[in-house]
Amino acid sequence: MQSSADTRRLAIDKVGIKAIRHPIKVAEKGGGVQHTIATFNMYVGLPHHFKGTHMSRFVEILNAHEREISVESFKVMLSEMVERLEAETGHIEMASRTS
Repeated sequence: MQSSADTRRLAIDKVGIKAIRHPIKVAEKGGGVQHTIATFNMYVGLPHHFKGTHMSRFVEILNAHEREISVESFKVMLSEMVERLEAETGHIEMASRTS
């Protein structure tokens, strides 16, 4: 089935990983850094000629950006995810508790 052609030409609206816990460093306004565990949801929308994506690439992207999360680095991470997965759209959610 996987190797057969899909003639329906349907795009995949949302495919990805959900509730992945990953260590991060959060940059503080005063210049410090907080270490915490964040929960990520990462999704992409794929064009009709894709049947799916490599889920391990989401984790690879998280690993590449764990050094410090900021507004700027979050935008870079999203752009990299869309480009690397050859997606039409991308969505990242991050939740964490810092003390």
